[in-house]
Formats: sequence, structure tokens, C-alpha cells
Amino acid sequence: MQRNAKTPLGPSFSADRKRGSVARHLRKWLVSRGQSVHTSFMCGVAYRAGDFATGLVIAWLIARY
Repeated sequence: MQRNAKTPLGPSFSADRKRGSVARHLRKWLVSRGQSVHTSFMCGVAYRAGDFATGLVIAWLIARY
């Protein structure tokens, strides 16, 4: 038996449109705040690294005394 209906090759058009609108919204939000994606990422990395370093120092002080 042969199938006449074609199967969709990717996500539906509405999903693509929704994803595009979310991406545009995020870009506008970042630009309005004066930050780029790279700057936001680096700030997040620095925050996590500082948080980890603080925890490491506290753990070292507790273990030492």
C-alpha cells in the first residue's frame, strides 16, 4: 500500500514563527538594556565563578579550623 500524504520535514510553520518572535523579543530586550548576549554571558560566568570561589574559601576555612 502506498501513502499519498507527504510527511512534514521539520517543525510546523507556527512553531518557527513563535521561535522567531521569542528571539526578536529577547534581542530587543538585551539591546534596550545596553547589553549584548556576550556581555550577559560573561557577567553570568563571572558571578558563578565568584560564587564558587567564595564557597571554596569558606570550606577551606571550616576544614582548617
